[in-house]
Amino acid sequence: MRKIWFSALLLVSVVGGCGVRPSAVITGAPAPAGPANAAVLYFLSGGQPVRVLRPLADESPPVSLDLLAAGPDESERERQYTTEVPSGTTVLDQTPAPNGVTVTLSIDVAGLSARAVDQIVCTARDSLGGSAQITLRGGGSVRGPLSCPLPG
Repeated sequence: MRKIWFSALLLVSVVGGCGVRPSAVITGAPAPAGPANAAVLYFLSGGQPVRVLRPLADESPPVSLDLLAAGPDESERERQYTTEVPSGTTVLDQTPAPNGVTVTLSIDVAGLSARAVDQIVCTARDSLGGSAQITLRGGGSVRGPLSCPLPG
């Protein structure tokens, strides 16, 4: 009896199909319009790091960390983005390390706030492809290796 019920159920499901009817071609929305050349920076919003996409005007973008150190531009300030990365911070060197990348900065990294460290580490991670651990070096101090606390 079970074989008959199973066979009947199988026959009904095969004959009935999955219920999806054929349709015409469904076109998608147009491609997104926006800058093809942009930098990913992490500023603060409400005291927490947030990902910000900054359009770039030229084809050879400056180092993302240099843009971060320059602080929010006018439109970013209008959206209430702030930074704790000291103004004038520059990247002196980026070198591969066994556990990721060492970023040498022009400032003493021991004096950076936890939020500034998060901003720098997340910005460096995204500029390097999104998975590297970052060690910060500067002013005779070393911090790390560190990982960005935010998803990339």
